[in-house]
Amino acid sequence: MKEDTELKNRLGKENPFKVPEGYFENVIPEIMKQLPEIEEQGQDEVTLWERVKPWVYMVAMFCGLMFSVRVMMMDNSAQTDNNIASVSMNDTLQNIPDEYIEPILDQAMMDDYTLYMYLTDADLEIYN
Repeated sequence: MKEDTELKNRLGKENPFKVPEGYFENVIPEIMKQLPEIEEQGQDEVTLWERVKPWVYMVAMFCGLMFSVRVMMMDNSAQTDNNIASVSMNDTLQNIPDEYIEPILDQAMMDDYTLYMYLTDADLEIYN
């Protein structure tokens, strides 16, 4: 702060930079004189194909997407049918480790009695 006041006292408060007279009035015409002339180009006619091309591409994209989804769905259903036919329920239950069965039962929110009735295919309405 002390240095600022010393500088102001030594140099003064007036602005040392000045703009030449009429500079801003003449700057735009001077710049325009230095630019090269641009030839006006006529606009090309837009053909029907150029107008329709984005729509055709979009339709082709959606058709390809639907076709690929159908192919994937058919492959998955064929694999699922083969897996179901080849694997029995006992094979599936025997391959599940015991450490996974406990969390599955907790998430099923079934008490022991309901689980027993479900596994034995008993009718719950008889016992209620």
